[in-house]
Formats: sequence, structure tokens, C-alpha cells
Amino acid sequence: MKNKVKVPLGMQLSYFGKIASEAANSHPTYETPLDMGHAVKGYLTVTTATGDVYGDDVDQLHFESFVSALLESETTCSDLELNAEVYGHTYANETETSNVEDQSPYGGYGYIEPILKGDKTLIYRGTFLYKVTAMASSEKSEADTRKNDFNPKYNAVSYFVTADETGDWRDRQEFTTAAAAEAWVLGKFGTAEADTESAG
Repeated sequence: MKNKVKVPLGMQLSYFGKIASEAANSHPTYETPLDMGHAVKGYLTVTTATGDVYGDDVDQLHFESFVSALLESETTCSDLELNAEVYGHTYANETETSNVEDQSPYGGYGYIEPILKGDKTLIYRGTFLYKVTAMASSEKSEADTRKNDFNPKYNAVSYFVTADETGDWRDRQEFTTAAAAEAWVLGKFGTAEADTESAG
């Protein structure tokens, strides 16, 4: 059998768009997605509910079902207005105000993974998560005095991922170009472009 090579080589782009509306048995509609900055990291971990049926002292049936997922992301853009949008804080007069009553809104999230194939060509895998919400516990600030090295602090946000009203939680598709993958991700939000003005 011929060996096959299809290896992810990183992550590109990072978009978050708040849910505008949800209807029964339908995917959400979204507000214009926000460009969260250049992608640095996107680790997805799935949580399942498991069960077993035993008979004659043997596990006759093992099953798992999706419960939720956790997306741990990092980007290059630490921006007050973006942070307020993601975590549900208030942004006015160039000031971000955090209140004890703030709740992170639900939204969609999309990104791209370059994939290296065995013939040394690249394809681009678009990923779209239908319903996520930023975890308030992931919001933090890290500030160290500058020393003799350069140690940038990336903007880290952990998102709780759940299924939408259809039961779907993720779509993925592969494309020959990054531009086509990006267009597909933006199309999932129902738009052809993202809001980049808020990135300051």
C-alpha cells in the first residue's frame, strides 16, 4: 500500500462573529466577523459521554457521543475593542470596562490549516465552529519587564464549543488555495469580508 502524507503545518487566520439569531433546526446567523489577528495557535480538544453494554462478562457495545469541545487559541492581536466584543465587556470612548455582570456572547469561529501532501504541495483546510463562547477564566494579562531577550505575549482565548440547533458543531473542507479557504470560512458567517477596523 502506498504511504500517504497529509500533515498539518500550522494555522492561519482567525475570525470570530457573534450570533445574531438562532432558529429551531437551523444554523445560526452571524454578525460581521471580526479579524482576531494573525493566528498563532489553535488546539481543539473534544469531550464525549461514553457508555458500555456488558453481557456474558464481555463488553458487547461501547459508544461515545459528543458533549462539547475546547478550543485554545492564540493570536497576535491584543486589542481592547476586540477583547470587549469577545468577553462581553463594554467599550466606549476608547475605554474597555469590565463588569461583574458581563457574559461572553455566543458566536462562530473560523480558521485555516495549511496541509502538506506527499507530493510536497500544500492544500488549505478550512475549519468552522458553529457555536462557541469565550471562557471568562481564560482572560488574563501577562506583563514582564524587558530583559536581554524578546519574549512577546500572545493574545490567548479559550472557547467553549457546543452544537447549534441542528446538532452540528463543526464543518471542515479542503481547498487548493488559501484564498478559497478564507472565502469559504467567511461564507459560513454569511459575509464576504471581515471587520478589520476594530483591530486598531
